[in-house]
Amino acid sequence: MSREQDNKAIVGRWFEGFWGNPWNPGIIDELAAPDILLQYSLHAPRRGREDVRNFMEGFRAAFPDLRSHFEAHRTRGSY
Repeated sequence: MSREQDNKAIVGRWFEGFWGNPWNPGIIDELAAPDILLQYSLHAPRRGREDVRNFMEGFRAAFPDLRSHFEAHRTRGSY
């Protein structure tokens, strides 16, 4: 695989694990930097794996049926 393909695979794993349904909280420890910065437009920025995990646990509790549409972008190559 080329570096570009490797990077796309990692991005795909992140989006599927983080925004997919069911979500995979382990993806944060697996792929995110220890000082990850999550800037979600409707909330204050979150920094660090634990802060991001806590945010997402609350977000998923509020929106348990959330589904990602990332697959459409990936198949078009638009990311």
